Amino acid sequence: PTPVDYEGDGIEDSGAELPESYASFMDRMLEVLRRNPSLQLPGNRTVELRNIRPPAKSMSISAEAMVDAGLLPGATLGDVVDEAEEKRGDRLGLSGKPVAIVFGPENGAVSEKLVFNAGKEANARNYSHLFIIGFAIQPNAREMIDNAESAMGIGATYVAATPDILMGDLLKTMRSSQIFSVCGLPEIRIEKAERRESDDPEKYFVSLLGLDTFNPATMDAESVEGHDVPAWFLDTDYNELSFHVSQAFFPRTGAWENLKKALRAGYDESVWDHLNGTVSAPFEAQLDTKIAVKVIDTRGNELMVVKKIGETISKG
Repeated sequence: PTPVDYEGDGIEDSGAELPESYASFMDRMLEVLRRNPSLQLPGNRTVELRNIRPPAKSMSISAEAMVDAGLLPGATLGDVVDEAEEKRGDRLGLSGKPVAIVFGPENGAVSEKLVFNAGKEANARNYSHLFIIGFAIQPNAREMIDNAESAMGIGATYVAATPDILMGDLLKTMRSSQIFSVCGLPEIRIEKAERRESDDPEKYFVSLLGLDTFNPATMDAESVEGHDVPAWFLDTDYNELSFHVSQAFFPRTGAWENLKKALRAGYDESVWDHLNGTVSAPFEAQLDTKIAVKVIDTRGNELMVVKKIGETISKG
C-alpha cells in the first residue's frame, strides 16, 4: 500500500511500509541468505544456493540464484548424471539451473496473491524452481504452493525462516546457523461431541494429533506428537481474514506449578489438564463453519491448517 499522511504533519499514518524500510528488509534478507545459502528440504536433501543476487527489473521476485540441477525437487535422472559427469571433469559445468526466490513480508504472512504473482513471473522468466521464504504463511498460499506445478507451471517450495532474523545484530548469523528449513502442517481431527439433551445444539471438538517437522541438525524428518508442541491455538469460526484465538493450549511447558503458586487460589486439576492438553473444549458450529488451528513449533515457526467442519466429518 501507498504511504499516506492523513494528518498533514509529515508523519506517515496509513501503516504502510516505507520504501526505505522495505529496501532495508530486503537487503538484510539477501545478506542473511548469502551467509546461510543452505536450504534444508524434505527427504534429507540440502540445496546449496550460489551466486545469490537481486534480479533485474522484477515485479515480485526478490532474488535469484543458481543450484545443482540434481538437488532440485523433481530432478530427472539425466540431471543427476550430467551433474556427476561435471564433477568428474568429463564435461563443462553447465548443468546448474537458475531458481527464483521470494521473501515474504517482514510483519505478516505470505499471501496467496504473492505466491501467484511470483509463480507466474518465475515461469515466464524460465526459472527452474521457486522458493518462497517467509516467517508465516496463509493456508490458501500453502495450498497454492503444493499445487504450483499445475496452477502456475513451475514447482515451488515454502521455506520457513527462523524469527531470529528479525532480531538483527542481536544474534550472530553463522553459516552453521539453522536459518532456513522446511516444516509440515499440523494434523488434526474433528469429532462430534455427545449431546447431553436432545435439543442441545450440535457441538464439536478438535484434537491435535501431531506435526511433521524437519530437523536440520540431524537431516531427518520428525513426527512430533501433539503433547510435545510448545503451544497451539484454535479459532472456532475462522473468517479467512484474521485468526482469533478462541482456545489456547500449552502442552509442552512446566510453568503450571509456578502459575498455581502465583495465583494463590485453588482450581480443579481438570483446568490445568485442559490447558496442558491436545483436545479442545466442545464448541458450537455449523457444517459449513471453517475452523483454524495454529501451532507454534520448537523453532518458533507458526504453522496453520484450516478445515471445514462438514468436509472433515464426512471424510472421518
